Amino acid sequence: MRIAFLNTLYPPHGPIGGAETTLRFLAQSLAGRGHSCAVITLTPERRQSQAELDGIPVHYLPLANVYWPHGGDRPRALRPIFQAIEAYNPIMARRLGRVLDEVRPDVINAHNLQGFSVSAWVAARRLGIPIVQTVHDYYLACPRSTMWRPGKPNCAIPCAECRLFAMPRRLLSHLPQSVTCVSHRVLNRLAAAGVFRGAQARIIRGNNLEPGPFIPTRRGRDGPLRLGFIGRLDPSKGLETLLDALMGFDPGLVQLSVAGSGAPVYEAALRSRGAPRNDVTFLGHVAPVSFFPAIDLLVIPSAWEEPFARVFHEALSYGVPSLILPQGGLPEAVDHGRTGLVAPTPDADGLRAIIGRLLDTRWDPTAMRQACLKAAELYSADRIVGQYEAVLEAAAAGREPPPWAGEMWRSTEESLPTPSDLSAEEWRCADLES
Repeated sequence: MRIAFLNTLYPPHGPIGGAETTLRFLAQSLAGRGHSCAVITLTPERRQSQAELDGIPVHYLPLANVYWPHGGDRPRALRPIFQAIEAYNPIMARRLGRVLDEVRPDVINAHNLQGFSVSAWVAARRLGIPIVQTVHDYYLACPRSTMWRPGKPNCAIPCAECRLFAMPRRLLSHLPQSVTCVSHRVLNRLAAAGVFRGAQARIIRGNNLEPGPFIPTRRGRDGPLRLGFIGRLDPSKGLETLLDALMGFDPGLVQLSVAGSGAPVYEAALRSRGAPRNDVTFLGHVAPVSFFPAIDLLVIPSAWEEPFARVFHEALSYGVPSLILPQGGLPEAVDHGRTGLVAPTPDADGLRAIIGRLLDTRWDPTAMRQACLKAAELYSADRIVGQYEAVLEAAAAGREPPPWAGEMWRSTEESLPTPSDLSAEEWRCADLES
């Protein structure tokens, strides 16, 4: 096949997150399987350019909007204008159409669309090119892509402003020939917002993580319970909830290692919050191969409904189970009691209850380790690439993917509340950001 991958960001422009890592991995892997791959992405520069990375041509298109949203100056007064253009950007459709006409792919695998807008779907349809939309977040229902704001509960449904800006996304969501996503929960939330209703979608979890080297834990049954967090230190990650959960335990029972970094002010606030306990250690950046063997249990206390935290199956590959909150996409993947534990409630009390139970039962992670290593096989590179490849081949041929190409989406659509059901706060985002 000739495959065009479409995404907002690609090296050297950043920040590079899970979607970008997945896309680069897929492009490299499918090119290695004999397919002709190209990447189309955005650049903050004013001119279109082309380069080659990993032996794959990359087309960089300048963004037609009032500012570049990934770093630099984003004037608050211009954000509503940015989002109005982002709702449907015909200039980007024309620029993309010219590149697609040159590349002439058999199929497009679109990932994050910010900057291109859903006008990318229309550009592909005009050229008769089938498109597979891979969903990584809530962009199609929420301009912030999160359906969450710091200090607020997760949005049950999009607010009025988000629904206005996302209207073209809902109306055009029938255009992709196929949809893939990392969890049923994400697609169900999008469907409740009016996106992809009735679509034939597949759930493909994981990306480029090969099983890590298993190194036995050094902990004995009489030692403290060693918890770990690894990732970006950001309010969305829920570190405050985890730190609050630990405050109820006597010293010496639990120790927490926090690996990663964040904005200096926020990181300083976290360190201050954990200061009353001498069993909380902030490690900074640490290689996974050093981090995972030193903990018994990974904690993923995400404050927002995170679609699917990649660190979960990274921990599996080291034989480490995860403690998660009952929200987002992870509860679908965790085998409670075998590959991880699901807290009863999405708060500090829920985490504290599970940790307390482990301490009361003198929990030993050895029994769960083999189950984790076995479950890690579900996220092998060959398996994940094969699933994406089958979905792309089916879209290019105009047929349904084979049954083994991911899980069939289990749609549980719920009717949207009427405007009268919404509170005043739900009707207006106080800080609408790109």
